Amino acid sequence: MCECQAVSAASDPPLVRNHEGEYLRRFLVARAAGDRDGMHVWWEMLLVDNVDRVRGMVGAEARGRLSADEQQEAVQRALIKLARNMVLTFKGSSMGEWVKATRTLVHGVCIDVQRDAERVSRRERSLDAGWNSGDEDNPGRYDAAIAKDAVEHQRLDDERAAEEDEFELGRDFLDWALPQLSPRLRAVMELDRQNLPVEEMQQRLGVSRDVIYAARSRALKDLARLMEEYPS
Repeated sequence: MCECQAVSAASDPPLVRNHEGEYLRRFLVARAAGDRDGMHVWWEMLLVDNVDRVRGMVGAEARGRLSADEQQEAVQRALIKLARNMVLTFKGSSMGEWVKATRTLVHGVCIDVQRDAERVSRRERSLDAGWNSGDEDNPGRYDAAIAKDAVEHQRLDDERAAEEDEFELGRDFLDWALPQLSPRLRAVMELDRQNLPVEEMQQRLGVSRDVIYAARSRALKDLARLMEEYPS
């Protein structure tokens, strides 16, 4: 074995056979090399392979605490934070550590969604109480309550707007790029955009789980290539 091969073999994480493990291995190689573009590419593929796992984590955390709509909100927030933040903060080197870190992130996101829902509920009750308790006869106190609620509501709106801005380009890009994929890959990615579980995608398309995963992987590669051609 030549010296360069020996160095590579010593420095690279061990090769693993499953998709998610291989994506993580390649992410770790890119991280060790300081290749941030490579980190993002392999991290995104790792996320695509684990969307259903994130949904399951949210479902387990949110059971009895969040409504169906709130759970969907939690899934979206978790995926945003995973894509935007954890790609740079994750310090582990195994899928076990990745799962643990992701579960911790999902736990925090579910708490945030629950708190936001409670704030909205309190605001609505406050408004109802104001109309029903004669606060309209005490405009100073009523206006102060409205102003306080408005500030909090604006803060939440600003936070959500910031997160939406992160993905506005992504949505526009997908609207432009998906029609350029092959019909098979486009069909998979269109269903994936609807956050459908893999099992339902299998039923609709009449293919196996492995075909779904392989199509996602190929589509991501094609989308990465198209991103370079995307008119900014």
